[in-house]
Parts: sequence; C-alpha cells; structure tokens
Amino acid sequence: MKATIRYRFNAELHDDESLYERARGVVERLADVHFGFREWWTVPAKARQSPFALGDREDVLKLIEMQRQEFQRKYPGVPLSVSNGVLLSNARSEKQWRANGSITIAINPGPGEVRLDIGDLSAATETPTELVWSSLRALTEDPRAVFAQTNVKQSVGKDRKLYSLNCGVFPHRDFLGWMGYVNQAVSGSQVPDAERVERQGQGTLILATEKVDLFDARLIEKMNKVEISLAELGLLPITDASISE
Repeated sequence: MKATIRYRFNAELHDDESLYERARGVVERLADVHFGFREWWTVPAKARQSPFALGDREDVLKLIEMQRQEFQRKYPGVPLSVSNGVLLSNARSEKQWRANGSITIAINPGPGEVRLDIGDLSAATETPTELVWSSLRALTEDPRAVFAQTNVKQSVGKDRKLYSLNCGVFPHRDFLGWMGYVNQAVSGSQVPDAERVERQGQGTLILATEKVDLFDARLIEKMNKVEISLAELGLLPITDASISE
C-alpha cells in the first residue's frame, strides 16, 4: 500500500539558496517522526548521476542551479515557478530505498506544495497509521499550510484502487482521503464520523479512519462521510467550478 501526503501553501518563488533552505526546513520537521526520515539525498535526474546528501550544501546548490538552467533552456518563456523545487529520497541507492519503504519527498514552493510519498507502508513501518499521522502533523506545523490530504493506492491481487480516482465523493472538489489538514478550527461534533480531530496551530488535523482499506466498503463510506461534513463546512476546495452541487 502506498500513501501520499500533499500539503499546500501559497505559491512562493525562491532563488537557489532560499530554495535549499526551504527544503532543509521541511525535512528537519520530519526528522523526529521516524528514523528513516533523518537523512535525505537528491534524486538523480540521469542514470549516471550520483545522489548528494542534503547536508552537502554546495553540491546540492550546484545541482539546483543546473536543473534550473536546464529547465530554462528546454522551456524558454515558461515561468520558473512551474518547476521551482527539490526532489529527495531517504536512501543513497535504489536497493536501500526499496528496503526503507520507497520514500520520496518533493518540495515545490513554485506551485505551492510539498508531497511526501511512502511507496510501501509495510516496508517502512509496523504502525502505518501512526507513521502517516505523525508525518502529517510534522509537515503541517508549517504556518504557511492551508490544506493537506492523504491519498492511498492499494492492490489486492490484480485489482488496484486509488482513493482519489476510485473512492472519492465529489467530482468537483478536492478530497481529504485517509487523513488531512484544514486551516480552520474544527470540532469533533462538526465531523462526527472522523476517528480523530486534533487542533494544529490555526487549523485542524483530521483522521477519517484508523485503518485504511480501499476494498472495505464500510471504511470508504466512513471516509466519504468525513469529506461530506467538510464540504458542508466549506472546507473542501472546489477544483471545477463548472460543476454545480
């Protein structure tokens, strides 16, 4: 099973050095969540490139500069904000990366989002709910966070499901998924089907269900009811204004 946390903030355009510091700030918040989140490496764009430890500041800055220049050569006239970001993994080699749970984090201030992918929850931890919940909490400590969601991808035999594609409620609104964050105070009575509701800064963390199984209709219904409650509160962003309620 794969879980993807994505949290959003207002778009930011950084120079190379401030982008590097932004990336460091994000992963430093994750360091206490799990031992596998303490060291991060750049993800090579080409087969012959070697990864750099994020702590190797000068090497990473050179890589950021090279990627920025390459983007500008390939897409002249396209705003840099489209690609202004850093992609990191929690291992130096692909073998170790897979053993660690196939984890990557993409810090993209240009479009205003950070995405943490845990590709294999069972390899990463024996307590998946707590790992993802703690990661969500750490990431949304960022006071710039305005919304966060957790998508889930699961396979059973030959059948595959992605929550956002196969299980969500609204075709015109964003989804919360397994768990997420809204930048408004919400009480448990306002989302009665949620398993946990916890204040986080100016906003609220919400866990729809302790266990996630996209092939269990009861759990999907529970997650959907949480999203319906949030939509009624005006807290699920509209993604397609052409579709009416």
